[in-house]
Order: sequence, then structure tokens, then C-alpha cells
Amino acid sequence: MDDHFHAVMDRNIFKLELTVEATSAYIVVASLLDDNVRPSMDLIRARWTTSDQELDDALDELVSRNVVRRQETPDGQPLYYPNPSSVWN
Repeated sequence: MDDHFHAVMDRNIFKLELTVEATSAYIVVASLLDDNVRPSMDLIRARWTTSDQELDDALDELVSRNVVRRQETPDGQPLYYPNPSSVWN
């Protein structure tokens, strides 16, 4: 994936009835991409305001609903990229 992937937060996120934490995690991922920053777990965590477990659960929820996809760098660092809302479930 290109390091300068650009995405605009899709407001359809609010129609999915996700947990507050999952919606917040999506907003964090989108904000990193808006800043042209790779959405790594370390950088997501740096902007996260609650527990690491809540973040892990929120990201798992987003992945399970196909809102974001988890991709690993060659060194095993997870990155999170939004999928288009047309594939969300």
C-alpha cells in the first residue's frame, strides 16, 4: 500500500450502529490518513484515549465488519486502512 494513501472519512460510519469505541477508532484511522501518516498501531494508539484492550476490541470490530482491513508491513507491524463503504457489513 502506498504510504500516502488518502481517504476521507466516510460519514456512513454513523449508520452502521457500531460501538462508540469502533466508531472512534475509525475516526482516528481516517484522521491519520488525512494527515498523510501511515495508520500503524503505534500511531493509532498515540491518539487513542482509553485502554489498549478497548482499542484492540474496536479495531477487531472494524475488521470483522469489513470497515477497515489489517495489513502487515514486512516487519510485522499492523497497519489499518479503511475499505469503501460499499463493502462494509
